[in-house]
Amino acid sequence: MGICDYHTELVANIAVIKTDIQYIKDRVCNHIKEGEEKGGFRDRLIILEQEVSTLKKVMWMRVIVAGFVGGLIADGTPEVIKWFLNLIK
Repeated sequence: MGICDYHTELVANIAVIKTDIQYIKDRVCNHIKEGEEKGGFRDRLIILEQEVSTLKKVMWMRVIVAGFVGGLIADGTPEVIKWFLNLIK
């Protein structure tokens, strides 16, 4: 019973596919392992999310303070203008 060329090529292709799948599996598992280590991309992502949250809170506080100061200035401006006009007269 002889082995034809087709079967020889098929076995060689299967061996290549098996090697490629093993390589892909190793790379994916290594990538996941590196990401879950301390200082990996998951840790950095969590830190980034916390910093963005803090920045949003700071931004809202600035907006509220700016609105409050702007409201005080707008409320006091007519009296200042009247005082200034009376001073000029």
